[in-house]
Amino acid sequence: MVSGGPLGGPWRSTPIAVDDAHVAIASDACAAKARVDLGETDANLPTSLVDARGENLVIVIMADDLNAIECLARFDASGSTATVDSVAGLSVTTLDPLDGSAIGVSSVVRETDRSGGRTVAFGRIGPSPAAARIGLPDGSAVVASSAEGWWAAWWPGTILASAYAAVDDHHFVVGQVAAPAGEVEARVGPASWWVDQMRPAPTATSTTIHAQLVEKACASGMSPAGRIEPPTIEPDDHGITVTFRVRRLPGPQDCQGNDPFGLDIRLPEPLADRRLYDGSETPPRDVTKGPPG
Repeated sequence: MVSGGPLGGPWRSTPIAVDDAHVAIASDACAAKARVDLGETDANLPTSLVDARGENLVIVIMADDLNAIECLARFDASGSTATVDSVAGLSVTTLDPLDGSAIGVSSVVRETDRSGGRTVAFGRIGPSPAAARIGLPDGSAVVASSAEGWWAAWWPGTILASAYAAVDDHHFVVGQVAAPAGEVEARVGPASWWVDQMRPAPTATSTTIHAQLVEKACASGMSPAGRIEPPTIEPDDHGITVTFRVRRLPGPQDCQGNDPFGLDIRLPEPLADRRLYDGSETPPRDVTKGPPG
């Protein structure tokens, strides 16, 4: 598939069947970028879905039962190499599978990676439907790629969809969900945390840690309240590493700096004589020494 073929041809409203070789090229590029940006766990996720519909642009969803990432990539004119525009972990809210004919919308985001922009959407779908169909306000429709309980698609411009439906082999609607009124963000970014120096210090018997957290992504100074993902807590004999991620705000954000946000961390077992670490850094940082930097 070269620039004159399906992958590099003009945008189309139906998905292009991507052969195994090109799935592997896109997946390998996404995994390599995820290894650098997100870590080994996300880099080793299996590929669930690759959506292609022209202009050499692809959406790759890589996921298992515990983690998922979205990768936006593009092939070169020869179709032999893929480069990654962005890769991001996804909220735990995207991980729950759907039953029957149900369909859900996990993300609707306007991207500026092509002239005129484009709208990228994805979500979950039950095992019964044959496809997911996206209705646009002008009466046209986009048929999404679907596999492994996921669907994904993109369309030119920044007009939001008016309908999301699951359809059967005869294109009859068997499930539907209300179209979001605005953008929906499922991507998550890292956050730093440290022990709150103004609260009682942790002791050997502590199972609750009073902490301060700062979102690393640009957020126009908005609080992360309601967007903080459940932390990953990894205890061993010498320490307990806690890693936080925060769901991004939709749309462009100013980078004016984010204020610390207070929260309590519930440990699965007493701290004992172990140290506490922030897993958002490599190597993990000792959080008893205050804020990073």
